[in-house]
Amino acid sequence: MNSLHKPDAVFARLFLPQKLQPGTCYIPSQFTLPFVHNGKSYVFNVLTKEFLQAELPAKTYAGEKYDALIKAMFLVPEDKDECAYYESVFSMLRLYAGQKKTASYTIFPTLGCNARCVYCYEEGRLRGTMTHTVAEQTLQYILRSHDNEPVSITWFGGEPLLCPDILDFISDGLQDAGVPYKSSVISNGSLITPDISEKMFSRWHVKRIQISMDGAEQDYIARKRYTGGHDQYHTVMQAADSLSAAGIPVYIRCNADEENWPGISRFLEDLSRNIEHKQNVSIYFSPLKNVRAGEDDLAFWKKVISARPLIEQAGFHPLSYMGLSMKLRINRCMADGGETAIAPDGTLYFCEHCSPESRFGDIFNGISEEKVRQAFCRPERTREKCRKCPFLPECTSFASCPWKDTHCRELRELIALDTLKRMADSEELPAEDTDEPGLSC
Repeated sequence: MNSLHKPDAVFARLFLPQKLQPGTCYIPSQFTLPFVHNGKSYVFNVLTKEFLQAELPAKTYAGEKYDALIKAMFLVPEDKDECAYYESVFSMLRLYAGQKKTASYTIFPTLGCNARCVYCYEEGRLRGTMTHTVAEQTLQYILRSHDNEPVSITWFGGEPLLCPDILDFISDGLQDAGVPYKSSVISNGSLITPDISEKMFSRWHVKRIQISMDGAEQDYIARKRYTGGHDQYHTVMQAADSLSAAGIPVYIRCNADEENWPGISRFLEDLSRNIEHKQNVSIYFSPLKNVRAGEDDLAFWKKVISARPLIEQAGFHPLSYMGLSMKLRINRCMADGGETAIAPDGTLYFCEHCSPESRFGDIFNGISEEKVRQAFCRPERTREKCRKCPFLPECTSFASCPWKDTHCRELRELIALDTLKRMADSEELPAEDTDEPGLSC
């Protein structure tokens, strides 16, 4: 039995090895992923994150040479309710994480935008912009609700850089109040000037930026449809280069489907040629909603996964979004973590993707629908169809998430096996992935 990755450190610290029970029949845990690669047998535990070169028996008893696998929870009692165990584990982990809490907010300074993306995720919403009164009340709401914890803000939109004065006002207010804070920005990157870059450092405390692009130049122009008709394609690349040179991590998200995929190699070549300072730039491809919800989603995801070597050849880092997490993630997204999204009119939502009907309060009166808020993100609300899924620890643990993948289980297995086989080939752990609350789904 050869170990390729130890259990998650937090899990190992909080939970004892499984006890051996004489006379009990043990079978492979539902959270194990066994596979054969290059003639060798491997098994990965999706819950504990332990990865072994080993073969699991169909069943066994204590004392029959598999005790180490029983203790490590690769084998469990045949009558064990593993979903209930998973829920109790994550409930305890959330309590543990609560001791190191950061108060996190996603703020929409505006739902207006200087692009007219053909796939706009905010389509149908009123394109309002925060007034000074709402910005002032937003600041006061944060000061009232952050509970003496450091503050993390994600500036979202629309295009948040249309309203740098709003970012100035709230950031300056936190600074004046002596509240430690950091922020991230989700932007199309077209409005990043030297003055904006300076504000990111000196006033907004930006620690990362996600820039959305849409493939090679002609696809980008056709999909972004900027007002004014400027050459934003190269402007955005120059902005990414300057930010990377200054030490700000840049995540380039390319929204993709079958129409723009043929130009992806050309897009990566353009990025490589125009971005000299590649050291802080990561790239990932995100299938559009209609692809993820379609019957052909797996075929397209295979293309996304196969693009990893192309990203590396271009000199950039493939974001861990495109691979299996080797760290036990307690929260899968902002809503799951109990964070708050603040709309331009001051309404409170669970996340940037939730419909207007999901409001649970506003910055003026606070949380008015506490039961609704708690019910939405309660971690034990596992979907009935998911209770036996081996990838439950890798997925959204609450039932109200508006994002859906048609073949979610098959997709998780596809991504997991790609990561694990690369680890088996290299016998090296991939670069440690981190939770990125500033990254959009």
